[in-house]
Amino acid sequence: MHDKKVQVIWPEGMPKPAIPYSPAVRAGDWLFFSGQSASDLVTGLAPEAVVPAAFPHYSNAIGKQAAVLYSRVGAIAEAAGLDPKQVVRVNQWYGADMKSDSYKKGDLTVNNNRYVQEKGKFFQTVSPPSTGIGVRGHLVEGAKVEVDFTARWSKDGSLPVKVSAPDVAKPAAGHAEGVRSDHWLFLSGDLASDWKGNWGSETHEGELTALAPEARASGLFWGDEAVGKQTDYILGRLKKVAEAAGTSLDHAVKAYVYLSDPADYCAFEDVWAKWFPDSSRAPARALVPSVEIGAKGCLVEIGMEILMPEAAHLKQPVTGGWAPKSKEPAAMRADDLIFFSGLMATDPATGLAKEAAPTPGLPYFGNAGYRQMAYILRKAKRIADAAGADLKQIVKGTLYFTDLNLYAGAMEALRETFEEADHFPAMTAVEINRELWVPGCGILADFVLYDPREG
Repeated sequence: MHDKKVQVIWPEGMPKPAIPYSPAVRAGDWLFFSGQSASDLVTGLAPEAVVPAAFPHYSNAIGKQAAVLYSRVGAIAEAAGLDPKQVVRVNQWYGADMKSDSYKKGDLTVNNNRYVQEKGKFFQTVSPPSTGIGVRGHLVEGAKVEVDFTARWSKDGSLPVKVSAPDVAKPAAGHAEGVRSDHWLFLSGDLASDWKGNWGSETHEGELTALAPEARASGLFWGDEAVGKQTDYILGRLKKVAEAAGTSLDHAVKAYVYLSDPADYCAFEDVWAKWFPDSSRAPARALVPSVEIGAKGCLVEIGMEILMPEAAHLKQPVTGGWAPKSKEPAAMRADDLIFFSGLMATDPATGLAKEAAPTPGLPYFGNAGYRQMAYILRKAKRIADAAGADLKQIVKGTLYFTDLNLYAGAMEALRETFEEADHFPAMTAVEINRELWVPGCGILADFVLYDPREG
């Protein structure tokens, strides 16, 4: 049998916060980081990350925070014996100006330029596949960005290999389109942009947009759904990058999808179903609404994890335990990992499950965050049981809240679940712009479980 032991990585001298927390966890060849911000983990922002009130214009907040953040990431990597070149995915959640009364969907309110500069100092050769999303809030007051990382040690000790499709526009932030590590391919979150848009174009018509011409919808007629054209364009580009690496989207095992507007769900899903007509063989999927997408006119971002053809037999859908209403399996086994699709405290008959909902006449009795997360974990356990796996082998969780006031209760439910485990999972938690897919649901959980098998 393979060793299922999970190791918590804790750098010497790193403070311990008053919540269940693991800076990172190692599971076999994998290292999963918790979301990292410029916090001192005890009082809030680290002093060295704070812009002095007396000199507010002499330094940049996100640049200072990024320097502190990456210093900690370096310490965690060193404690794990990890070369930063072994990082295969970086997820960035930037603080957008969603709390402003004037904010509206489609606004661009993030300036990540100096963050990208600090990131470039850390990843000096290849900037790993990345996703960058604007969110409403972070756990740390004043935080401008939270970042988590996935890294992998290859079987032969080699470093991930950068993958690029020759006829695909390159990301403006300079990160790789994809990297390959053994029989795994990791693709950056992609937008329907050619990274030029129509600024300065002699044939410029209509509004300014960052969209590639092929991804633009005129909006002149009924049924002209912009998000559908963008989704099809993005999946076409991801297909090209996968093929450049020698694989295909047929072997995709996990997709990360972000939509700026939940009202675009049906149009997005129609196109997704054309690309993945068999939902049982589609990748597990975290589908997150109500975020800011970082290019004007872009409504959706998609990233993926894919197996190479020689490992196609290691892709196995998990059936039983839960049947999503949307077009994805409840979970997908891929080699030694099980990727869950996004989970909410839902019941197919009622929407928000009764067990997770407050009593109508007693709305202040009980803890909504605890009830919803406890229900999500029971659902996740049924899925893990169907896969023949132990829920306590979850190694990474990403939690999307409609209100971070639900966080404390959710963490209590997680603490109870993992109090007898040998580790607490790496966790990231952010607040989106107030709306998930089902009214009353305030948490969407995205889990990864480590379950190595023989053969």
